Amino acid sequence: MTTLTKKIQQLDQKKSKSSKLRRQTSQALKSAKSLRRKSTSGINSIQRKMDKIHSELDDTSTIIQQKLAQRDSIKRLKDGIEERLKQEKERKKQIEQEISSVTGEAKKQLEFTLNTITDQVSELRKELNSRNLTAKKISESIDYYSSQKSKLSNQIKKTLESKPTLMNLVKSSKNQVAKLEKKLPSVINQDQKVKENLAKASTLLKELNERKKISRKKSSRKKATERKRKSLEEKRILQMAKKLAAKMLSEKRKASRKPKAKRKASKAKRKVSRKPKAKRKTSRKRR
Repeated sequence: MTTLTKKIQQLDQKKSKSSKLRRQTSQALKSAKSLRRKSTSGINSIQRKMDKIHSELDDTSTIIQQKLAQRDSIKRLKDGIEERLKQEKERKKQIEQEISSVTGEAKKQLEFTLNTITDQVSELRKELNSRNLTAKKISESIDYYSSQKSKLSNQIKKTLESKPTLMNLVKSSKNQVAKLEKKLPSVINQDQKVKENLAKASTLLKELNERKKISRKKSSRKKATERKRKSLEEKRILQMAKKLAAKMLSEKRKASRKPKAKRKASKAKRKVSRKPKAKRKTSRKRR
């Protein structure tokens, strides 16, 4: 019984340890799976972010190319306007020189031509100013989109820097999950076996306690029966003793009721029977 109790205590301690190990292994597996899931989700998020940034970067690059093409076109237009303005200015200067040397109808004709050229020069200057303003806006737009492109490139760089860390986390968590998934069934089986052994030992101890209890009850009943038997025996002996005492008392009373003559005769007989003894005693003395 003592050995079985010690064994149950040892199994109970083993059960506590195995249950703790099972909980720890299960929790570690749960954490590893969560880390793997988060790491994988992080990589997917990075990939989606990279795709988005690349798309924005491609759009920005396209816009920059378009703006550069517009700037080149505006430059060509400006160059053409400046060339025409230069030519018109030379014509105007030449006509102004010619007017001073002519008169009459020729002078009127030259004055009309000069006014026309002056108007054209004015229009060309307006157009040149408009082209310069457009060129300035395009240049500002190019600077803005170039800055955006630089920011997107930096985002891609930073995002790529965090990806290897997540990749390592995914790899390590994946290995950890595989290791714990392989270990957990063994831990569960061990815990289950300890519980089964503890249950068997506890059942056996319970049965032994029940048997001991039954044995005690039987022993108690047997002792009670023996005490009852002894009590009955003592009562019987006491009753017999009482009956014997009553019988002796009755006989004594009967004896005390005999006639006095008989008692005297019996006394005389007792005296006669005693005399030879006295004679024998005297003879012994003579010798």
